[in-house]
Amino acid sequence: MSDKTLTRVLALFSPLPQQKVMRRYTLALAMAVLAILLRGMLDPVLGHVAFYVTIYMAVAFDAVVCGAGPAILSAVVGFLGVFYWFVDPRHSFAVTRRSEIHGFVGCFLVCLVLIMLGATNRRKQLRLNQTIAALTAEGAERERAEKELRLAHDQLEERVQERTLALSQALRRLEAEMDVREQAELQLRRLSVRLMTMQDEERRRIARELHDSAGQTLAAIKMAMAVLESSGARSSDFSRQVEDVNVLVDEALREIRTTSYLLHPPMLDEVGIASAARWFVDGFAQRSGIHVHCAISERFQRPSRHCELVLFRVLQESLTNVHRHSGATAAKVMLSFESDHIRLDVCDNGRGISRERLERFNDSTRSGVGIAGMRARVQELGGTLDIDSNHTGTIITATVPVETPLSPESSTSAQSTGMLEKRGVR
Repeated sequence: MSDKTLTRVLALFSPLPQQKVMRRYTLALAMAVLAILLRGMLDPVLGHVAFYVTIYMAVAFDAVVCGAGPAILSAVVGFLGVFYWFVDPRHSFAVTRRSEIHGFVGCFLVCLVLIMLGATNRRKQLRLNQTIAALTAEGAERERAEKELRLAHDQLEERVQERTLALSQALRRLEAEMDVREQAELQLRRLSVRLMTMQDEERRRIARELHDSAGQTLAAIKMAMAVLESSGARSSDFSRQVEDVNVLVDEALREIRTTSYLLHPPMLDEVGIASAARWFVDGFAQRSGIHVHCAISERFQRPSRHCELVLFRVLQESLTNVHRHSGATAAKVMLSFESDHIRLDVCDNGRGISRERLERFNDSTRSGVGIAGMRARVQELGGTLDIDSNHTGTIITATVPVETPLSPESSTSAQSTGMLEKRGVR
């Protein structure tokens, strides 16, 4: 027997719902009639025994499928039909023998038991059917929810893929823009360093021209004035005028030499950054009135010429900012040489820098020309420039790597000072 056939057979014995009253009683009446007909068909075989056997089958079926009420109706109709057509005397409801009363009682008891058992089984089956229906509905709802969830998941996957693709494209565009910006910044930094290098070369040339041309011319004027003073008239007015001219020429010579050395100090090429830094710090202290303590090692290994020039320009710019903006009364310059780098620290006791301006200084794209110039020079050498400030003062730290230091500096601070005094520079 196939599964479909078995399912249909089991469906015949499935209890009808309580709400279908007409259908249940109609089916019970039909089963009673069918039991009477079946007893008539079996009458040649059964004869005058087992009159109510088919009634039992109908009652049992009705009790399970239709309920207690329809089963009672089926039992009454079936009993009356069988009694009328098959119990002697047939076609009559008369009772002629005592044994027939026993059959009535037995039929009544058997039908009562069948109805009770069938009704009990029907209630269990109805509860089971309700449970199965609830589970089936829950399963269908769960399947529908899972289907909707799969659909939502697929849609989400599609959206995620679309968004991922869009983000990937945006990331590629951003990376391309960043590459272009980095290249532009690199070119700008190189151009800035190149301009500063050209500026240094121009300063060197101007300094040389001032020293060699204008300085020599003023020196010649001074000598001519000396000759004129010795051979001219001896009047007091003439001597006083010549002396005034000599004073002006001496002042002009000092200014030209000082300007020449500030543009490009020859000591930087001759004796190195250590002596040039001491000379510049001493001159800065005299001109500005700010007490500057200089801490530089006596034996300082010279780096490359370009590295010395960068450190000197950072020192110049830092002390100039101290004089212009900090309001400090004292400052300190420290220059130290370690195994692989040179460190320059310039600190003051001024009012400090506000947080907003400090953030702007630390942002290379927003800092001023002087700060940007110092940072570009140091970065070109692979170093770093840091600015730290609070209400107690400001510290500027420049760290420059040194790959191949040159021979140790031979000149001392005293020799440098004597050389400057000999040249007339203050």
